[in-house]
Amino acid sequence: MSRDFDLVLFGATGFTGKLVAEYLSKSKEAPRWAIAGRNQAKLEALGLDVPILVVDALDRAQVDAVVTRTKAVCTTVGPYAKYGSELVAACAAAGTHYCDLTGEPQWMRRMIDLHHERARQTGARIVHTCGFDSIPSDVGTFAAQQAFKAKFGRYASKVTALFGEMSGGISGGTIASAMETAREAGKDIAVRKNLGNPYGLDPDPEASKAARPRVRDEASIGWEPHLKMFTVPFVMAQINTRVVRRAQALTGSPWGEDFVYREVMSAPGKPAGLARAIGTMGFLGGVAFAMKRPRLRALIAKRVPQPGDGPSQHARDHGHWKVRFVAEHGQDVLIYTAADRADPGYGSTAKMLGESALCLALDPLGPPGISTPSVAMGQRLLDRLRRTGLTFEAAG
Repeated sequence: MSRDFDLVLFGATGFTGKLVAEYLSKSKEAPRWAIAGRNQAKLEALGLDVPILVVDALDRAQVDAVVTRTKAVCTTVGPYAKYGSELVAACAAAGTHYCDLTGEPQWMRRMIDLHHERARQTGARIVHTCGFDSIPSDVGTFAAQQAFKAKFGRYASKVTALFGEMSGGISGGTIASAMETAREAGKDIAVRKNLGNPYGLDPDPEASKAARPRVRDEASIGWEPHLKMFTVPFVMAQINTRVVRRAQALTGSPWGEDFVYREVMSAPGKPAGLARAIGTMGFLGGVAFAMKRPRLRALIAKRVPQPGDGPSQHARDHGHWKVRFVAEHGQDVLIYTAADRADPGYGSTAKMLGESALCLALDPLGPPGISTPSVAMGQRLLDRLRRTGLTFEAAG
């Protein structure tokens, strides 16, 4: 594409947006990039030596004028159900690639229904969940399957992701997205139905539910025998598992029609680990109870970080995360890990979203349409992430 820019970043004045802008400003690839937003003064205050585009993300004409000038768009402006729809529609129509940080499956479902076919026609790659939601799950499963096939000559028929050691903060923007999903679910039975479908992001969710293995989100304490660890439900599994299953469906089920993907959080297989698992279950139950009740949800919203807030520099610098993948087929088992020495929601997410944006803008890509990180960018994104310090490797 012959356009003015390789990449335009929306939301550079927000908490996460500033981190992504800083990351892009240090890129040795020297992309032609710009920042976009409603407030020119705030954009200028960032002190970045890049063009500034003044645009309201809710004004379709203004958005069209921007996306037709760039190869790719990267946005951190959430909740996406409130502020992201016009941008996705414009990119799908203009053949402009797109990536974001959404963790809002109900909104992703709407975007797929409205714009997937148009994006395929124009050549646009629309890639949601390019941060800690859901790159470790999606790209990690992709990488684990490649390693499994290299070792055993076939793909694993089951992969369980166990989110383990983790340290980092949560921003107001992330909480606002969770609140928006809960609000929509409380008002719309169709949203609740789709959220409850483990194949809710597949091309045809009901057909997948009927034809594919019966799976459900984890709801109790469990045990992982290969790692000898307790497991509990993982709060992000409702989005991550659907993304991995969409990747499998979009690529023609290369891992087999009976492939099963599960996602949990791990705790050490000791008495202290069991106590932690029991405490986690109590906490998750309380959160779930409150999020379903508007009055309690409103009280929580007043007491948590607000959009624009986030963890301190010290918290980000001392963060880390690790995911263990147990890939199985019959008697064959492979333990694979993904990890980073950075705060998952911010230090790592800035790398993941920044590299996704650069990959969409500069690299050869997978098939067009509303996709997932592993389907749209695959090995090229995996290689990029490894160069930033993320590790994806077989254990032991």
